[in-house]
Amino acid sequence: MSVGGVNPEGGTGGAVLENRMEDVENRLSGMSDELMRFGAEHATFSTELRLLKEKQSRHEEDVKQIKESTIEMKIQFNEIMRRWDTLDSRVFQLLQQSQTDSKSERKVFVDLLKYVLAGTIFAIIVFLFKGGV
Repeated sequence: MSVGGVNPEGGTGGAVLENRMEDVENRLSGMSDELMRFGAEHATFSTELRLLKEKQSRHEEDVKQIKESTIEMKIQFNEIMRRWDTLDSRVFQLLQQSQTDSKSERKVFVDLLKYVLAGTIFAIIVFLFKGGV
């Protein structure tokens, strides 16, 4: 091994040193290209990461809005079902009332029919006793 460019045999290793310097410069040049490529990739990945974070925040906002909409729809559904139950009970009450009214109307009609028949029979009997046919 030489120290300070001097060979152990006593000569200088200038040519070897120049070759090493050129080799180091070539390698540094190659590394600089790789570092530039890594820098460009880093910028690309940073941009993609920023875009992904923005998309994630938008998606989280969308999910939040969907949850709020779902809650509102549940409230509206419950209100509709409550009104449907109210309507159902009203219809049932009207049906019961109409049946009750129908029964009372039938009773009045039957009572009227009884009086008409009784009056007709009474009129026939009176006619017969007065010397009818």
